[in-house]
Amino acid sequence: MSGTNDGMPNLPLGSGLGTLDRVLDRIERGLSFIAGIILLAMGLLITASVLAREQIGVTLPDDILMVGLAMVAVVCLPLAHVQRDRGQIAVTVITDRLPPRVGQIGQILGNVLGMTLFGAIAILTVQSVPLAFAQNHYYDGQLSIPVWPVKVVFGVGMGLFALRLGLCAVADLVVWRKRPGAVD
Repeated sequence: MSGTNDGMPNLPLGSGLGTLDRVLDRIERGLSFIAGIILLAMGLLITASVLAREQIGVTLPDDILMVGLAMVAVVCLPLAHVQRDRGQIAVTVITDRLPPRVGQIGQILGNVLGMTLFGAIAILTVQSVPLAFAQNHYYDGQLSIPVWPVKVVFGVGMGLFALRLGLCAVADLVVWRKRPGAVD
């Protein structure tokens, strides 16, 4: 991920979407950095757990649970940044054989569908946070880790991803309209 706007087409001038794109890009970069720090912490926790188990015969409480919960942040937080750079894995066996304009329509529809799906997931997840907090839901284990922080991280990651997909759909639509043969 270069972060150099490699995959994100320019948004319409004067629409305010360019400003939103820049602000969102800064947030995405920060969350990707945080995900990297969490990944490093996961590696240290796993190393400490293995060393403690093998060298002194002690197990760290809830080490596997903590690594699993941290994985939520490592996967969800950088999703929007990866989408901005179009760095996700894409299977284009069929769309590569279609005329370019038809493939672009498929990409736009995919972004809109993804925005709708991941936006709904984000909304439903964030809506469940107050109940989990109020009822003091926690994961089973020695440390009684609360559920709500993981839900917040997941909801934020999915929400930003949905927002980025929406911006990508707008940008792709602008590119599609400007291509030769576009219908006015």
